[in-house]
Amino acid sequence: MAGSNAENKRVIGLVSGNNTGKTTLAECFLFDCGAIDRMGKIESKNTMSDFSPLETRRGFSISSSILNYQWKNHFINLIDCPGYLDFIGQTLGAIQVIDGALLLFDPKASLQAVTEKIIEELDKKSTPVFCILNKMDQENVDYFKAIDNIRKNFSVPLVLFTIPIGEGENFNGIIDVLKKTAYSYKSDSKTGIKIELDQNLKEVAESKYNSLVEDVVENDEALLEKYLNGEEIDIENLNTVLRKSVINRSIIPVFAISSGKNIGIDILMDYINALLPSPLEISKKEALEINSKNKIEINASGENQLAAYVFKTMADPFIGKLSVFRIFSGTMKPGSSYFVSGPKNSFKFASLLKIQGRIQTEIQEAATGDIVAVAKITDISTDNTISNPDKPLEMGKVTYPEPIFPKAITPAAKGDEEKIHSGITRLIEEDPTIKLENNHEVKQSIVWGMGELHLAIVKEKLKDKFDIEVNMQTPKVAYKETIRKATKSEYKYKKQSGGRGQYGHVFIELKPLPKGEGFKFENTIFGGSIPKSYIPGVEKGIREALLAGILGGFQVVDVSVNLYDGSYHSVDSSEMAFKIAASMAFKKGMAEASPVILEPVMELEITVPEEYMGDIIGDINSKRGKIISIGAEKHNQIIKASVPQSETFNYAVDLKSITQGRGIFSQKFSHYDDLPQNLADPIIEERKKQQEAHE
Repeated sequence: MAGSNAENKRVIGLVSGNNTGKTTLAECFLFDCGAIDRMGKIESKNTMSDFSPLETRRGFSISSSILNYQWKNHFINLIDCPGYLDFIGQTLGAIQVIDGALLLFDPKASLQAVTEKIIEELDKKSTPVFCILNKMDQENVDYFKAIDNIRKNFSVPLVLFTIPIGEGENFNGIIDVLKKTAYSYKSDSKTGIKIELDQNLKEVAESKYNSLVEDVVENDEALLEKYLNGEEIDIENLNTVLRKSVINRSIIPVFAISSGKNIGIDILMDYINALLPSPLEISKKEALEINSKNKIEINASGENQLAAYVFKTMADPFIGKLSVFRIFSGTMKPGSSYFVSGPKNSFKFASLLKIQGRIQTEIQEAATGDIVAVAKITDISTDNTISNPDKPLEMGKVTYPEPIFPKAITPAAKGDEEKIHSGITRLIEEDPTIKLENNHEVKQSIVWGMGELHLAIVKEKLKDKFDIEVNMQTPKVAYKETIRKATKSEYKYKKQSGGRGQYGHVFIELKPLPKGEGFKFENTIFGGSIPKSYIPGVEKGIREALLAGILGGFQVVDVSVNLYDGSYHSVDSSEMAFKIAASMAFKKGMAEASPVILEPVMELEITVPEEYMGDIIGDINSKRGKIISIGAEKHNQIIKASVPQSETFNYAVDLKSITQGRGIFSQKFSHYDDLPQNLADPIIEERKKQQEAHE
């Protein structure tokens, strides 16, 4: 495969929301071309794609899988991507390296948020797309209505290339519109058998053929002129323009299949060969020359210029680290050294591996259009570029979404804290949408993911791969305290216990500061009522007092303190005495300055279909949130709102429930605001009980 001509290679991705049949379609590809002897089934836990113990146990794809097959004289590298939004990082990595996408739909299901996100990413990269309506053997499926529902998500024409014959359980064939040919399928056949069309289907086929021709000729002036003049369109010229139109995304072909019954798959495979681009025909990729800092175009046909992109990492405690990359130009051989952009160093690649699901096979050469892997080079990471040491390059990286769902993570067994950190660090290598945060304010380790399912999988992976059992719970809120009015306070610290005593006496003024200004210390003493050498002790005492306010022991912010008077003793005074006096004066003054608890407030940007607007706004109001703005984008509404952080920890779950999985959101810290007294009181009471228990 590695040595084959690049023009006969294809690099494609199977992408969509969950439960559309991607993994089953991948099985059909492998079975129909003879790569496997028997089609696996998800329920039988024996598919080539979902091979990890966690995937077979769960019954769905969690990571992207690398597969390959040969159909006729073409070599296809296939990436089967997971369908849940929680694992979107895997799909984004695949989209970075594919040359064409097979976008699957369940014709009876509504469009999922993850599918909308995938369409958006494919649009950004102008990736050629096939729309595939799978599961056409379901009851009450309306093929043409389903296409109309999908069509509104694309800005270019969706063109029917195949039409189903029969409905529901009677779906047993397809019409190839371009060839005006019909095929029937038997339950045990890999390919269809040509059949005659009845008059009704002939008329449908002729009508759709004319529509196809109209959509294609619009992309070529010469053909369009011939068509408008009523001249016969030469099929060879039509096919040439058709191929260019697909590669340029001027049209998107649509196919009807049933991966469960292996119907229409052979025709789809023919069109993958015929219409999707080879690695030599894709849009030019750019890279940065590390030495010169110049941007260059990667020449896919170049023999000497190596450019490969690492889009996937597999971390296994037994096999070790496996880095999977796609070669955009050049050739590679085992035993040679190659430059890696992340560590900015060269490494010897002892072997190159071709991947077929769980199976890894050593190969002696890899070239443009191949997807291969290297094992046990720990310094290689996802999003690194591999190139020749004499011309090091760095390609543009994937922009991954920020994780939105946090959980505090603790070991089930004492002493496993380091193991947790090590295990999650390894998982982050596999999945950049996981984040680990050590929050010093609440004294918790917090793991962030894309959703509830995502973190459930993280927990299971820690157990399966690294034998670490963990507990996850809702994080604590990083409350703070402040004051709402100015006041003055005095405190005299005097201690006599034989010998030298302790004496410090301060007068301070406390004032609230505007939000976000933190702490300000002033010294307006004049006349030497406190010697200058003791002033730093006063400031230290106040800063220490700021660490634990008087209400709930939370950090105090947005306060100005002015030291304006005091007294000292020539023998008994010390910096320590003034530090204690200042701390006590601050606590005394704070109690008289209308202290309040502050809660962090997040800014949410929520994208939802319009029909969920009322429910979303009602839910935000119930969470003590405020709507900032509402705007439209394509077919969705964008709602910006500020919501207290305590109400957002589970928002990923709430939004999914409200919108049936069609809503997405991002969040960022906005500001601190007063916590309502009815909510502050139980927190203060609980903190008092905790303090009493410690005492």
